[in-house]
Amino acid sequence: MRRLLLPALVLVLGCSATPQAPQVAPRGLVRAGTPDAVNLALARAKEKNQLFTWHSFSPETFARARAERKFILLDGAASWCHWCHVMDETTYHDERVGRLLNEKFVAIRVDIDERPDIGERYVDWGWPATILLSPDAEEIGKYRGYLPADELLPILEAIAQADAEGSGKAPDPARIVPSPEAMPWIAARVSIDMDRYFDREEGSWGDFQKSPLGANVLFELRRAGHGDDLARRRAVFTLEKQRAILDPVWGGIYQYSAGSTWAEPHYEKLMPYQAANLEAYAAAHKATGRKELLEDARGIARYLSTFLSNAEGAFLVSQDADVGAHEPGKPFIDGDVYYRLDDAGRRNLGVPRVDDHVYAYENGLAIAAMCMLFEASGDKDVLARAERAAALVTASHVGTDGAVEHDAKARSPVHYLADAAGLGRALVRLFEVTQNAAYREAALRIADAMEKTLLDTTTGAFFAHTNDPSAVGVFARRERPFASNTLAARFLAGLGRITGDQTFGARAKRTLGAIASPRGVAEQGRMVGEFLLALDEAGVFPWPGAR
Repeated sequence: MRRLLLPALVLVLGCSATPQAPQVAPRGLVRAGTPDAVNLALARAKEKNQLFTWHSFSPETFARARAERKFILLDGAASWCHWCHVMDETTYHDERVGRLLNEKFVAIRVDIDERPDIGERYVDWGWPATILLSPDAEEIGKYRGYLPADELLPILEAIAQADAEGSGKAPDPARIVPSPEAMPWIAARVSIDMDRYFDREEGSWGDFQKSPLGANVLFELRRAGHGDDLARRRAVFTLEKQRAILDPVWGGIYQYSAGSTWAEPHYEKLMPYQAANLEAYAAAHKATGRKELLEDARGIARYLSTFLSNAEGAFLVSQDADVGAHEPGKPFIDGDVYYRLDDAGRRNLGVPRVDDHVYAYENGLAIAAMCMLFEASGDKDVLARAERAAALVTASHVGTDGAVEHDAKARSPVHYLADAAGLGRALVRLFEVTQNAAYREAALRIADAMEKTLLDTTTGAFFAHTNDPSAVGVFARRERPFASNTLAARFLAGLGRITGDQTFGARAKRTLGAIASPRGVAEQGRMVGEFLLALDEAGVFPWPGAR
Protein backbone atom coordinates (compact mmCIF):
# COMPACT_ATOMS: atom_id res chain seq x y z
CA MET A 1 0.00 0.00 0.00
CA ARG A 2 3.07 2.24 -0.09
CA ARG A 3 2.68 5.21 -2.39
CA LEU A 4 5.71 6.82 -4.02
CA LEU A 5 6.08 10.55 -3.54
CA LEU A 6 8.25 11.29 -6.55
CA PRO A 7 5.65 11.49 -9.36
CA ALA A 8 3.68 14.16 -7.55
CA LEU A 9 6.82 16.14 -6.81
CA VAL A 10 7.97 16.09 -10.40
CA LEU A 11 4.53 17.12 -11.64
CA VAL A 12 4.12 20.08 -9.34
CA LEU A 13 7.60 21.22 -8.47
CA GLY A 14 9.27 20.83 -11.83
CA CYS A 15 10.73 24.10 -13.05
CA SER A 16 13.31 25.21 -15.53
CA ALA A 17 16.62 26.75 -14.59
CA THR A 18 15.31 30.06 -16.02
CA PRO A 19 12.79 31.65 -13.63
CA GLN A 20 9.28 32.08 -15.01
CA ALA A 21 6.82 34.77 -14.02
CA PRO A 22 4.73 33.66 -11.04
CA GLN A 23 1.18 32.59 -11.71
CA VAL A 24 -1.32 35.05 -10.23
CA ALA A 25 -4.27 33.47 -8.42
CA PRO A 26 -7.17 35.18 -6.60
CA ARG A 27 -5.63 34.52 -3.19
CA GLY A 28 -1.91 34.69 -3.77
CA LEU A 29 1.00 33.76 -6.02
CA VAL A 30 2.19 30.31 -7.05
CA ARG A 31 4.91 29.13 -9.37
CA ALA A 32 4.27 29.22 -13.10
CA GLY A 33 2.67 26.05 -14.42
CA THR A 34 1.18 24.90 -11.11
CA PRO A 35 -1.82 22.70 -12.00
CA ASP A 36 -5.17 23.99 -10.75
CA ALA A 37 -5.75 20.76 -8.81
CA VAL A 38 -2.87 21.57 -6.44
CA ASN A 39 -2.95 25.36 -6.61
CA LEU A 40 -3.30 26.28 -2.95
CA ALA A 41 -4.10 29.93 -3.65
CA LEU A 42 -6.85 28.97 -6.13
CA ALA A 43 -8.28 26.43 -3.69
CA ARG A 44 -8.31 29.01 -0.93
CA ALA A 45 -10.24 31.43 -3.14
CA LYS A 46 -13.10 28.91 -3.35
CA GLU A 47 -13.65 29.43 0.39
CA LYS A 48 -14.87 25.90 1.04
CA ASN A 49 -15.53 24.79 4.58
CA GLN A 50 -13.97 21.72 6.13
CA LEU A 51 -16.82 19.37 7.03
CA PHE A 52 -15.05 17.39 9.73
CA THR A 53 -13.01 18.14 12.85
CA TRP A 54 -9.42 17.25 13.60
CA HIS A 55 -9.01 15.62 17.00
CA SER A 56 -5.95 15.43 19.21
CA PHE A 57 -3.75 12.37 19.58
CA SER A 58 -5.02 11.51 23.05
CA PRO A 59 -6.43 8.63 25.07
CA GLU A 60 -9.84 10.28 24.95
CA THR A 61 -9.84 10.37 21.16
CA PHE A 62 -8.85 6.73 20.83
CA ALA A 63 -11.44 5.76 23.45
CA ARG A 64 -14.10 7.55 21.44
CA ALA A 65 -13.15 5.71 18.25
CA ARG A 66 -13.25 2.40 20.09
CA ALA A 67 -16.61 3.14 21.77
CA GLU A 68 -18.25 4.33 18.54
CA ARG A 69 -16.56 1.62 16.43
CA LYS A 70 -15.23 4.22 14.04
CA PHE A 71 -12.13 3.82 11.96
CA ILE A 72 -9.30 6.30 12.45
CA LEU A 73 -7.53 8.49 9.93
CA LEU A 74 -4.21 9.68 11.36
CA ASP A 75 -2.64 12.58 9.48
CA GLY A 76 1.08 12.93 10.16
CA ALA A 77 1.88 16.51 9.21
CA ALA A 78 4.47 19.19 9.83
CA SER A 79 4.03 22.92 10.19
CA TRP A 80 6.70 23.52 7.52
CA CYS A 81 5.31 20.98 5.02
CA HIS A 82 4.16 22.48 1.71
CA TRP A 83 2.23 19.39 0.61
CA CYS A 84 0.51 19.17 3.98
CA HIS A 85 -0.85 22.68 3.37
CA VAL A 86 -1.93 21.76 -0.15
CA MET A 87 -3.73 18.63 1.05
CA ASP A 88 -5.48 20.71 3.73
CA GLU A 89 -6.84 23.20 1.22
CA THR A 90 -7.77 20.68 -1.47
CA THR A 91 -8.35 17.10 -0.33
CA TYR A 92 -9.62 17.88 3.15
CA HIS A 93 -11.89 20.65 1.87
CA ASP A 94 -13.47 18.29 -0.65
CA GLU A 95 -17.14 17.84 0.35
CA ARG A 96 -17.18 14.10 -0.39
CA VAL A 97 -14.10 13.42 1.71
CA GLY A 98 -15.30 15.72 4.49
CA ARG A 99 -18.73 14.09 4.79
CA LEU A 100 -17.30 10.59 4.91
CA LEU A 101 -14.68 11.48 7.51
CA ASN A 102 -17.33 13.19 9.62
CA GLU A 103 -19.72 10.24 9.51
CA LYS A 104 -17.50 7.16 9.56
CA PHE A 105 -14.08 8.15 10.91
CA VAL A 106 -12.32 9.84 13.78
CA ALA A 107 -9.72 12.14 12.21
CA ILE A 108 -6.53 12.77 14.19
CA ARG A 109 -3.78 15.20 13.30
CA VAL A 110 -0.28 14.93 14.72
CA ASP A 111 2.50 17.50 14.33
CA ILE A 112 5.44 15.17 13.84
CA ASP A 113 7.84 17.71 15.34
CA GLU A 114 5.77 17.83 18.53
CA ARG A 115 5.58 14.02 18.63
CA PRO A 116 8.95 12.68 17.45
CA ASP A 117 7.89 9.12 18.27
CA ILE A 118 5.09 9.34 15.71
CA GLY A 119 7.46 11.08 13.30
CA GLU A 120 9.98 8.25 13.54
CA ARG A 121 7.30 5.56 13.30
CA TYR A 122 5.99 6.92 10.01
CA VAL A 123 8.99 8.74 8.55
CA ASP A 124 8.97 6.43 5.51
CA TRP A 125 5.42 7.50 4.67
CA GLY A 126 5.43 11.24 4.45
CA TRP A 127 4.98 14.06 4.80
CA PRO A 128 2.00 14.21 4.85
CA ALA A 129 1.55 10.60 5.96
CA THR A 130 -1.95 9.17 5.90
CA ILE A 131 -2.32 6.25 8.29
CA LEU A 132 -5.61 4.36 8.50
CA LEU A 133 -6.36 2.46 11.69
CA SER A 134 -9.06 0.16 13.03
CA PRO A 135 -11.29 1.32 15.91
CA ASP A 136 -8.80 -0.47 18.18
CA ALA A 137 -5.91 1.55 16.68
CA GLU A 138 -4.40 -1.29 14.64
CA GLU A 139 -2.86 -0.32 11.30
CA ILE A 140 -4.88 -1.02 8.16
CA GLY A 141 -3.04 1.02 5.54
CA LYS A 142 -0.25 3.59 5.15
CA TYR A 143 -0.02 6.10 2.31
CA ARG A 144 2.82 8.43 1.50
CA GLY A 145 2.67 12.04 0.41
CA TYR A 146 -0.07 14.18 -1.05
CA LEU A 147 -3.30 12.31 -1.85
CA PRO A 148 -5.85 14.08 -4.06
CA ALA A 149 -9.48 13.68 -3.09
CA ASP A 150 -10.19 11.32 -5.99
CA GLU A 151 -7.49 8.99 -4.70
CA LEU A 152 -8.25 9.16 -0.98
CA LEU A 153 -12.03 8.87 -1.34
CA PRO A 154 -12.22 5.28 -2.69
CA ILE A 155 -9.78 4.15 0.00
CA LEU A 156 -11.99 5.64 2.71
CA GLU A 157 -15.13 4.21 1.13
CA ALA A 158 -13.69 0.70 1.04
CA ILE A 159 -12.66 0.87 4.68
CA ALA A 160 -15.95 2.38 5.82
CA GLN A 161 -17.80 -0.60 4.32
CA ALA A 162 -15.57 -3.14 6.07
CA ASP A 163 -16.40 -4.98 9.27
CA ALA A 164 -15.06 -2.84 12.10
CA GLU A 165 -14.65 -5.94 14.24
CA GLY A 166 -12.54 -7.86 11.76
CA SER A 167 -9.15 -6.24 12.02
CA GLY A 168 -6.29 -8.31 13.39
CA LYS A 169 -3.35 -7.26 15.49
CA ALA A 170 -0.02 -6.54 13.88
CA PRO A 171 2.90 -8.51 15.36
CA ASP A 172 5.96 -6.84 16.78
CA PRO A 173 8.59 -7.64 14.11
CA ALA A 174 11.56 -9.69 15.29
CA ARG A 175 15.03 -8.27 14.96
CA ILE A 176 17.93 -10.28 13.59
CA VAL A 177 20.86 -9.06 15.67
CA PRO A 178 24.33 -9.69 14.25
CA SER A 179 27.15 -10.98 16.41
CA PRO A 180 29.87 -8.54 17.55
CA GLU A 181 32.32 -10.28 15.24
CA ALA A 182 30.15 -9.38 12.26
CA MET A 183 30.07 -5.64 12.97
CA PRO A 184 33.29 -4.70 11.08
CA TRP A 185 32.01 -6.62 8.06
CA ILE A 186 28.67 -4.78 8.26
CA ALA A 187 30.51 -1.45 8.48
CA ALA A 188 32.54 -2.24 5.37
CA ARG A 189 29.46 -3.45 3.52
CA VAL A 190 27.38 -0.36 4.34
CA SER A 191 30.18 1.98 3.23
CA ILE A 192 30.41 0.14 -0.09
CA ASP A 193 26.65 0.38 -0.52
CA MET A 194 26.82 4.13 0.16
CA ASP A 195 29.46 4.46 -2.57
CA ARG A 196 27.08 2.91 -5.08
CA TYR A 197 24.60 5.73 -4.49
CA PHE A 198 27.14 8.47 -5.24
CA ASP A 199 26.15 10.69 -8.15
CA ARG A 200 29.29 11.51 -10.14
CA GLU A 201 27.53 14.19 -12.18
CA GLU A 202 25.76 16.16 -9.45
CA GLY A 203 27.38 15.04 -6.22
CA SER A 204 25.60 13.73 -3.14
CA TRP A 205 23.95 10.32 -3.04
CA GLY A 206 21.03 9.27 -5.20
CA ASP A 207 19.86 10.82 -8.43
CA PHE A 208 16.06 10.70 -8.22
CA GLN A 209 16.03 13.54 -5.72
CA LYS A 210 18.99 15.63 -4.61
CA SER A 211 19.29 15.87 -0.86
CA PRO A 212 22.02 17.65 1.13
CA LEU A 213 23.15 14.66 3.21
CA GLY A 214 25.54 16.32 5.62
CA ALA A 215 26.25 13.13 7.60
CA ASN A 216 27.38 11.35 4.43
CA VAL A 217 29.77 14.21 3.70
CA LEU A 218 31.10 14.03 7.24
CA PHE A 219 31.80 10.33 6.84
CA GLU A 220 33.64 10.98 3.58
CA LEU A 221 35.80 13.49 5.44
CA ARG A 222 36.39 10.88 8.14
CA ARG A 223 37.58 8.53 5.39
CA ALA A 224 39.79 11.27 4.00
CA GLY A 225 41.44 11.50 7.41
CA HIS A 226 42.48 7.88 6.92
CA GLY A 227 44.16 8.66 3.61
CA ASP A 228 41.26 8.26 1.17
CA ASP A 229 41.75 11.17 -1.25
CA LEU A 230 38.83 10.09 -3.43
CA ALA A 231 36.50 10.44 -0.44
CA ARG A 232 37.83 13.95 0.17
CA ARG A 233 37.15 14.89 -3.45
CA ARG A 234 33.63 13.44 -3.27
CA ALA A 235 32.91 15.45 -0.11
CA VAL A 236 34.13 18.77 -1.54
CA PHE A 237 32.47 18.17 -4.91
CA THR A 238 29.15 17.49 -3.17
CA LEU A 239 29.36 20.60 -1.03
CA GLU A 240 30.15 22.71 -4.09
CA LYS A 241 27.26 21.29 -6.14
CA GLN A 242 24.68 21.56 -3.39
CA ARG A 243 25.63 25.21 -2.93
CA ALA A 244 22.81 25.75 -5.43
CA ILE A 245 20.27 25.14 -2.64
CA LEU A 246 21.93 27.47 -0.15
CA ASP A 247 19.76 30.55 0.25
CA PRO A 248 21.91 33.38 -1.21
CA VAL A 249 19.92 36.08 0.58
CA TRP A 250 19.29 34.89 4.14
CA GLY A 251 21.61 31.91 4.35
CA GLY A 252 20.54 28.45 5.38
CA ILE A 253 19.99 25.41 3.20
CA TYR A 254 16.76 24.27 1.60
CA GLN A 255 15.45 20.80 2.34
CA TYR A 256 16.16 19.18 -1.04
CA SER A 257 15.83 19.50 -4.81
CA ALA A 258 12.90 17.61 -6.29
CA GLY A 259 14.60 16.56 -9.52
CA SER A 260 17.84 14.86 -10.48
CA THR A 261 19.77 18.15 -10.34
CA TRP A 262 20.01 20.91 -7.74
CA ALA A 263 17.84 23.26 -9.82
CA GLU A 264 14.43 22.39 -8.31
CA PRO A 265 14.67 23.28 -4.64
CA HIS A 266 11.99 22.54 -2.06
CA TYR A 267 12.27 25.57 0.15
CA GLU A 268 11.57 24.40 3.69
CA LYS A 269 14.42 24.98 6.10
CA LEU A 270 14.56 22.31 8.79
CA MET A 271 16.98 22.31 11.69
CA PRO A 272 18.29 18.75 11.09
CA TYR A 273 19.42 19.78 7.58
CA GLN A 274 20.82 23.12 8.76
CA ALA A 275 22.85 21.49 11.52
CA ALA A 276 24.18 18.56 9.51
CA ASN A 277 25.30 20.76 6.64
CA LEU A 278 26.72 23.49 8.87
CA GLU A 279 28.83 20.76 10.46
CA ALA A 280 29.79 19.35 7.04
CA TYR A 281 30.89 22.69 5.54
CA ALA A 282 32.82 23.58 8.69
CA ALA A 283 34.51 20.16 8.83
CA ALA A 284 35.40 20.40 5.14
CA HIS A 285 37.08 23.77 5.73
CA LYS A 286 38.92 22.29 8.68
CA ALA A 287 40.13 19.41 6.51
CA THR A 288 41.02 21.39 3.38
CA GLY A 289 41.59 25.00 4.45
CA ARG A 290 39.28 26.23 1.66
CA LYS A 291 37.90 29.60 2.75
CA GLU A 292 34.74 29.44 0.62
CA LEU A 293 33.59 26.37 2.54
CA LEU A 294 33.99 28.28 5.81
CA GLU A 295 31.91 31.12 4.38
CA ASP A 296 29.18 28.64 3.44
CA ALA A 297 29.21 27.34 7.01
CA ARG A 298 29.05 30.84 8.42
CA GLY A 299 26.08 31.59 6.16
CA ILE A 300 24.13 28.70 7.67
CA ALA A 301 25.14 29.73 11.19
CA ARG A 302 24.05 33.30 10.47
CA TYR A 303 20.67 32.03 9.30
CA LEU A 304 20.25 30.01 12.51
CA SER A 305 20.99 33.04 14.65
CA THR A 306 18.77 35.35 12.60
CA PHE A 307 15.72 33.19 11.91
CA LEU A 308 15.87 29.92 13.85
CA SER A 309 16.58 31.46 17.26
CA ASN A 310 14.39 33.14 19.85
CA ALA A 311 15.15 36.24 21.85
CA GLU A 312 16.52 34.23 24.76
CA GLY A 313 19.01 32.37 22.55
CA ALA A 314 17.43 28.94 22.17
CA PHE A 315 17.30 27.40 18.71
CA LEU A 316 13.98 26.84 16.93
CA VAL A 317 12.65 24.09 14.68
CA SER A 318 11.93 25.08 11.09
CA GLN A 319 10.79 27.73 8.63
CA ASP A 320 8.04 27.23 6.07
CA ALA A 321 8.63 27.13 2.35
CA ASP A 322 5.69 29.42 1.67
CA VAL A 323 4.10 32.59 3.04
CA GLY A 324 0.55 32.53 4.36
CA ALA A 325 0.10 28.76 4.53
CA HIS A 326 -1.00 29.01 8.18
CA GLU A 327 -3.20 32.08 7.68
CA PRO A 328 -6.26 31.22 5.57
CA GLY A 329 -7.43 34.84 5.49
CA LYS A 330 -4.22 36.11 3.91
CA PRO A 331 -2.68 35.68 0.45
CA PHE A 332 -0.62 32.55 -0.16
CA ILE A 333 2.82 33.06 -1.71
CA ASP A 334 4.51 29.95 -3.10
CA GLY A 335 8.10 29.49 -1.97
CA ASP A 336 9.31 29.20 -5.55
CA VAL A 337 8.09 32.73 -6.14
CA TYR A 338 9.14 34.08 -2.77
CA TYR A 339 12.71 32.79 -2.49
CA ARG A 340 13.69 34.20 -5.88
CA LEU A 341 13.28 37.72 -4.43
CA ASP A 342 15.85 39.88 -2.66
CA ASP A 343 15.59 40.74 1.02
CA ALA A 344 13.38 43.78 0.51
CA GLY A 345 11.10 41.96 -1.92
CA ARG A 346 10.65 39.09 0.49
CA ARG A 347 9.94 41.21 3.54
CA ASN A 348 7.43 43.26 1.57
CA LEU A 349 5.37 40.07 1.20
CA GLY A 350 5.88 38.90 4.78
CA VAL A 351 8.16 36.28 6.34
CA PRO A 352 7.46 32.53 6.11
CA ARG A 353 6.31 31.13 9.42
CA VAL A 354 8.96 29.94 11.84
CA ASP A 355 8.01 27.13 14.20
CA ASP A 356 9.03 28.74 17.45
CA HIS A 357 8.92 25.68 19.68
CA VAL A 358 12.07 24.98 21.65
CA TYR A 359 12.76 21.25 21.42
CA ALA A 360 15.71 19.53 23.04
CA TYR A 361 16.55 17.46 19.95
CA GLU A 362 16.86 20.37 17.53
CA ASN A 363 18.84 22.41 20.04
CA GLY A 364 21.23 19.52 20.50
CA LEU A 365 21.84 19.29 16.77
CA ALA A 366 22.47 23.02 16.45
CA ILE A 367 24.80 23.19 19.46
CA ALA A 368 26.92 20.29 18.21
CA ALA A 369 27.17 21.90 14.76
CA MET A 370 28.24 25.20 16.29
CA CYS A 371 30.99 23.35 18.14
CA MET A 372 32.36 22.10 14.83
CA LEU A 373 32.23 25.62 13.38
CA PHE A 374 34.13 26.91 16.40
CA GLU A 375 36.79 24.25 15.91
CA ALA A 376 37.08 25.19 12.24
CA SER A 377 37.05 28.96 12.67
CA GLY A 378 38.17 29.75 16.21
CA ASP A 379 35.32 32.27 16.34
CA LYS A 380 34.53 32.81 20.02
CA ASP A 381 31.12 34.32 19.20
CA VAL A 382 30.10 30.99 17.69
CA LEU A 383 31.08 29.15 20.86
CA ALA A 384 29.28 31.71 23.00
CA ARG A 385 26.14 31.17 20.90
CA ALA A 386 26.31 27.41 21.48
CA GLU A 387 26.92 27.80 25.21
CA ARG A 388 24.03 30.23 25.57
CA ALA A 389 21.61 27.77 23.99
CA ALA A 390 22.98 24.92 26.08
CA ALA A 391 22.54 26.87 29.31
CA LEU A 392 18.95 27.70 28.44
CA VAL A 393 17.92 24.23 27.35
CA THR A 394 19.64 22.30 30.13
CA ALA A 395 17.99 24.60 32.68
CA SER A 396 14.51 24.28 31.15
CA HIS A 397 14.46 20.79 29.65
CA VAL A 398 16.69 18.58 31.84
CA GLY A 399 15.44 17.33 35.19
CA THR A 400 17.63 16.68 38.21
CA ASP A 401 17.40 12.98 37.37
CA GLY A 402 18.67 13.57 33.82
CA ALA A 403 15.33 13.02 32.10
CA VAL A 404 15.01 15.31 29.06
CA GLU A 405 11.76 17.06 28.22
CA HIS A 406 10.87 17.44 24.56
CA ASP A 407 9.08 20.77 25.06
CA ALA A 408 9.51 22.47 28.41
CA LYS A 409 6.35 24.53 27.92
CA ALA A 410 4.20 21.47 27.28
CA ARG A 411 5.59 19.02 29.79
CA SER A 412 4.70 15.40 29.27
CA PRO A 413 5.19 12.22 31.31
CA VAL A 414 6.59 10.70 28.11
CA HIS A 415 10.24 11.39 27.22
CA TYR A 416 11.88 10.73 23.87
CA LEU A 417 15.14 9.07 22.91
CA ALA A 418 15.90 11.66 20.21
CA ASP A 419 15.90 14.47 22.77
CA ALA A 420 18.20 12.66 25.20
CA ALA A 421 20.61 11.50 22.51
CA GLY A 422 20.69 14.81 20.63
CA LEU A 423 21.17 17.05 23.65
CA GLY A 424 23.52 14.57 25.32
CA ARG A 425 25.83 14.45 22.31
CA ALA A 426 25.81 18.27 22.16
CA LEU A 427 26.99 18.45 25.77
CA VAL A 428 29.77 15.98 24.98
CA ARG A 429 30.90 18.21 22.11
CA LEU A 430 30.78 21.30 24.33
CA PHE A 431 33.01 19.57 26.87
CA GLU A 432 35.44 18.64 24.11
CA VAL A 433 35.82 22.25 22.97
CA THR A 434 35.69 23.95 26.40
CA GLN A 435 36.85 21.33 28.94
CA ASN A 436 34.10 22.64 31.23
CA ALA A 437 33.32 19.72 33.56
CA ALA A 438 29.71 20.89 34.01
CA TYR A 439 28.92 19.77 30.48
CA ARG A 440 30.39 16.33 31.10
CA GLU A 441 28.41 15.92 34.31
CA ALA A 442 25.15 16.95 32.65
CA ALA A 443 25.80 14.52 29.80
CA LEU A 444 26.42 11.69 32.28
CA ARG A 445 23.11 12.40 34.05
CA ILE A 446 21.26 12.27 30.73
CA ALA A 447 22.95 9.00 29.79
CA ASP A 448 22.01 7.45 33.12
CA ALA A 449 18.35 8.40 32.71
CA MET A 450 18.39 7.22 29.10
CA GLU A 451 19.62 3.78 30.14
CA LYS A 452 17.19 3.48 33.06
CA THR A 453 14.03 4.54 31.22
CA LEU A 454 14.55 3.79 27.52
CA LEU A 455 16.80 0.73 27.19
CA ASP A 456 15.26 -2.46 25.87
CA THR A 457 17.32 -4.98 27.83
CA THR A 458 16.25 -7.87 25.60
CA THR A 459 17.86 -6.40 22.46
CA GLY A 460 20.25 -3.69 23.62
CA ALA A 461 18.54 -1.02 21.55
CA PHE A 462 16.67 1.94 23.00
CA PHE A 463 12.94 2.51 22.72
CA ALA A 464 11.73 5.65 20.95
CA HIS A 465 10.08 6.91 24.13
CA THR A 466 9.39 6.01 27.72
CA ASN A 467 6.39 3.88 28.56
CA ASP A 468 3.06 5.57 27.88
CA PRO A 469 0.29 3.91 29.91
CA SER A 470 -2.37 5.77 27.94
CA ALA A 471 -1.23 4.46 24.54
CA VAL A 472 -3.49 2.01 22.72
CA GLY A 473 -3.27 -0.39 19.79
CA VAL A 474 -0.17 -0.19 17.66
CA PHE A 475 1.01 2.85 19.64
CA ALA A 476 1.29 0.79 22.81
CA ARG A 477 4.09 -1.20 21.20
CA ARG A 478 7.20 0.91 21.50
CA GLU A 479 9.57 0.91 18.54
CA ARG A 480 13.37 0.95 18.49
CA PRO A 481 14.05 3.55 15.78
CA PHE A 482 17.19 3.27 13.70
CA ALA A 483 18.05 6.97 13.48
CA SER A 484 17.62 7.80 17.17
CA ASN A 485 19.50 4.69 18.24
CA THR A 486 22.34 5.69 15.93
CA LEU A 487 22.44 9.12 17.57
CA ALA A 488 22.33 7.45 21.01
CA ALA A 489 25.33 5.33 20.04
CA ARG A 490 27.24 8.46 19.01
CA PHE A 491 26.36 10.03 22.36
CA LEU A 492 27.58 6.98 24.29
CA ALA A 493 30.76 6.72 22.22
CA GLY A 494 31.41 10.40 22.92
CA LEU A 495 31.07 9.80 26.64
CA GLY A 496 33.69 7.10 26.29
CA ARG A 497 36.04 9.63 24.67
CA ILE A 498 35.66 12.29 27.34
CA THR A 499 35.60 10.03 30.39
CA GLY A 500 38.01 7.30 29.36
CA ASP A 501 35.41 4.77 30.56
CA GLN A 502 35.46 1.88 28.09
CA THR A 503 32.02 0.67 29.17
CA PHE A 504 30.45 3.54 27.24
CA GLY A 505 32.09 2.33 24.04
CA ALA A 506 30.81 -1.18 24.74
CA ARG A 507 27.30 0.19 25.24
CA ALA A 508 27.54 2.09 21.96
CA LYS A 509 28.57 -1.12 20.17
CA ARG A 510 25.70 -2.96 21.83
CA THR A 511 23.22 -0.39 20.56
CA LEU A 512 24.59 -0.44 17.01
CA GLY A 513 24.54 -4.21 16.95
CA ALA A 514 20.92 -4.23 18.05
CA ILE A 515 19.78 -2.08 15.10
CA ALA A 516 22.14 -3.50 12.45
CA SER A 517 19.81 -6.18 11.16
CA PRO A 518 19.95 -6.66 7.37
CA ARG A 519 16.47 -5.23 7.05
CA GLY A 520 17.14 -2.30 9.38
CA VAL A 521 20.26 -1.20 7.49
CA ALA A 522 18.78 -1.81 4.04
CA GLU A 523 15.79 0.40 4.83
CA GLN A 524 18.11 3.40 5.27
CA GLY A 525 19.08 3.38 1.59
CA ARG A 526 21.55 6.17 0.86
CA MET A 527 21.07 7.86 4.25
CA VAL A 528 23.66 5.87 6.18
CA GLY A 529 26.30 8.50 6.92
CA GLU A 530 25.43 8.91 10.59
CA PHE A 531 25.34 5.13 11.10
CA LEU A 532 28.84 4.90 9.62
CA LEU A 533 30.02 7.79 11.80
CA ALA A 534 28.63 5.98 14.83
CA LEU A 535 30.41 2.76 13.88
CA ASP A 536 33.65 4.69 13.57
CA GLU A 537 33.20 6.49 16.89
CA ALA A 538 32.36 3.21 18.60
CA GLY A 539 35.66 1.78 17.34
CA VAL A 540 34.31 -0.95 15.07
CA PHE A 541 35.02 0.48 11.64
CA PRO A 542 37.63 -1.61 9.77
CA TRP A 543 39.97 1.11 8.56
CA PRO A 544 42.91 -0.12 6.48
CA GLY A 545 45.67 -1.25 8.82
CA ALA A 546 43.35 -1.36 11.85
CA ARG A 547 43.37 -4.46 14.01
